[in-house]
Amino acid sequence: MIKGVIFDMDGLMFGTERLSTEGWLRCSEILGIHMDSEFINSFKGTAREYSRRLFKERFGNDFDYDNARAIRTKYITDYINENGVPVKKGLYELLEYLKNENIPCVVCTSTQRELAEKYFEMTEVKKYFSAFVYGDMVERGKPEPDIFLKGAEMIGVDPCECIVLEDSPAGINAGYRAGAKVIAVPDMIPLNNEVLSKVSFCVGSLEIVRDIIEMYKETY
Repeated sequence: MIKGVIFDMDGLMFGTERLSTEGWLRCSEILGIHMDSEFINSFKGTAREYSRRLFKERFGNDFDYDNARAIRTKYITDYINENGVPVKKGLYELLEYLKNENIPCVVCTSTQRELAEKYFEMTEVKKYFSAFVYGDMVERGKPEPDIFLKGAEMIGVDPCECIVLEDSPAGINAGYRAGAKVIAVPDMIPLNNEVLSKVSFCVGSLEIVRDIIEMYKETY
């Protein structure tokens, strides 16, 4: 029985992972450093301190990670201020379905609270969620399970009765370790067989998730 749904945000609800990649590439041009897609994908969906460590290992301990991240974030902010938040296909329909079914939802994102809440306000999705968990609310970020365990706790549902919707390997690993049923909705990062072995379903868009929940209802 599915009693709760846990949403990732970037790359899952919103098409912001593409903007993030473009922002990091813009950062590399400005700072004169080399960042390829493989390196950028290695920290997608992870906690800030995890990506900070990867940057220090790659570019040295004196590298100003906060400045680099600020350049990336400005690129994303400028785009969204001009064009709006790119919403993933099927998101609103899925949220309406879950609302009508009285299935509580929670967002668990590594993105900073201030920026995430701006996205929620611009897209008018906040009303659909019972709770929100941000990266600074847990000690260990993805791929550790803490953020999803916290999310399940906040909506009062056992993790094993939750679906986690994720697009990144780090998030999929976190959902799997939390004991939830993970549905992968790939975005920017290809998912290898090891990652796919940890998901219950891998679908092309959020439009399919409703059918999966209905299938779970029929099996109980």
